[in-house]
Amino acid sequence: MKKENSPLNEDQNNDLVDSPMLDEQWLELTEDWQSQPYEKTDIKALLKQTRRRTYWAKALLALNVLATLGMLLGFFYGLSQGRFGTSMNTFLGICGVLSTAFVIYEIKIRFTTWQNCCDSPDKAIDSAIAGCESSLKYIVLTKLAFLPFWLLANWFFYSISIEESRAMWPSLIFINVYLVICYLVTERFHRKRKKEYKQLLSMKSK
Repeated sequence: MKKENSPLNEDQNNDLVDSPMLDEQWLELTEDWQSQPYEKTDIKALLKQTRRRTYWAKALLALNVLATLGMLLGFFYGLSQGRFGTSMNTFLGICGVLSTAFVIYEIKIRFTTWQNCCDSPDKAIDSAIAGCESSLKYIVLTKLAFLPFWLLANWFFYSISIEESRAMWPSLIFINVYLVICYLVTERFHRKRKKEYKQLLSMKSK
């Protein structure tokens, strides 16, 4: 037997569908959720930060690629034209090879992360975690590359000083102070990113 809808049932259904009370309740729930003392509630700020860091990472990758190409082109030009001298050509050649290896690993780290990231609010924390992991890997790669570059830079300034018969200590002191400052700045960023990474993981687990 077919059951007919009474006017009362139809009114109730219309109230459920059309009443603004549901919108108001949803708005209240949303505002209550956003007001919680929990860092991940500011999803827009988190997405904005992730996008900004992604742009900086892409810019840094582009600069590293250009620097690598510049060193390799300088090496081949100096070698073919007999320019720059032995020390400079050797420095450019070794730096070009090391920088090529560095950029290859950097591309692998960055592209793997960028392929898995998205701008969806539902994936904001996951994208931020992936970006932080990428940053940590890049920093570790930078710190690993520091030692061979430090040795190469000291050798280069020593050789240039011998070739040009000038005092080596001012140049060696300058380059070593500069590299130590760079390393300390890198270490500072490393600690900062590790702290952010732990915070993001704790946010996800809640």
